Amino acid sequence: FGIDVADFFEEIPNVKKFKQMYFACLKFAANEHGNVPKTKLAKLLYLADFTNFFKSLEPMSGVKYRRLDYGPVADIFFSITDDLLEGGKINIDILDRGAQMISSRTKEEDTSELSESELSQIKEICELWKDKPTQEIVNFTHEQKPWKMCRDGEYIPYSLIIQEDPDHVYQPVAG
Repeated sequence: FGIDVADFFEEIPNVKKFKQMYFACLKFAANEHGNVPKTKLAKLLYLADFTNFFKSLEPMSGVKYRRLDYGPVADIFFSITDDLLEGGKINIDILDRGAQMISSRTKEEDTSELSESELSQIKEICELWKDKPTQEIVNFTHEQKPWKMCRDGEYIPYSLIIQEDPDHVYQPVAG
């Protein structure tokens, strides 16, 4: 039936919390124009979820992430983005070189699903990557064990992040 046996034993993802994470990343990682590149946003969400798992053995949202060409992406990222765009909650601007820039159109900052420490962690991750080029965060996620240990299109188990160097969970290893 196309259902993985492991799905029967996993917790149901918290989509409401994932949306709150999405808007928190838009808030904390926005550039001077109020935008976040779409690819960077997808990576920030991945880093928030997997960092939380590294620290507490529980993901922040529990959504599934796949290994895609530009790095790990939440299975629901594209459908959530489309829904938010259609609902008038976000804008997407396409730049000359094809990059998609996302900005929030709403002032609603419901964070009821996020703990203070989770919100603080999202802010820390976003501020670290805010001014860095998108390609740098893509390269960073490609160097992590969860990315390297999975095949294209495969779900990335959260548990792989605990094998990562503690200093390389959401920030580059100091060289």
